Amino acid sequence: MNDILRLSTLIAVLFLGIQNLAVAQVSYMLDEAESSAFVRGTSTIHDWEMKVEQLQGSITLAEAGSINSLQKGNFQTNVESLKSDRNLMNKKTYEALKSKKHPQITVQVNSVKEVQGKLVANLVVTIAGQTQKVTDEIELKTLANQSLSVQGILDLKMTSYQVEPPVALMGTIKTDDEVKVAYHLIFKQK
Repeated sequence: MNDILRLSTLIAVLFLGIQNLAVAQVSYMLDEAESSAFVRGTSTIHDWEMKVEQLQGSITLAEAGSINSLQKGNFQTNVESLKSDRNLMNKKTYEALKSKKHPQITVQVNSVKEVQGKLVANLVVTIAGQTQKVTDEIELKTLANQSLSVQGILDLKMTSYQVEPPVALMGTIKTDDEVKVAYHLIFKQK
């Protein structure tokens, strides 16, 4: 009888512990209307910028508001949602990023850790069908409405993803290999 009581107590404690772990997880969805992202670079003639017009994403934290407790995160955008005010630039970008074969750019967040007082995200970025692991320093704020604000500037090289920097006018205009993705993302609790 004593063994049955101990077993029942152990099962109850395990059940409550698992239930508390499940309740502690907090899911956040990207608020597309409040979020923004821009791809910026230079060329032989001028600096350029493309707005990311469609963003989707979510993150799951073990504790509300604590990015250090990140369990998973992901973002994606359609290549053809990158827009500039120049149609030729849009067309050249979509061709360079192989949008017909690889229509999405994805980012998976593996972890966020504090390193020397700064938050560093470990990411897996897939562009044009090529995947690279990268790190990015981020800034996190918890807003008054319990939403999360995440911002940063991700430095990338197109050639790291086997993307040839676009050229125009028979090679007289050349885009530099390095680009910066500036983002300010707002996540609202589900």
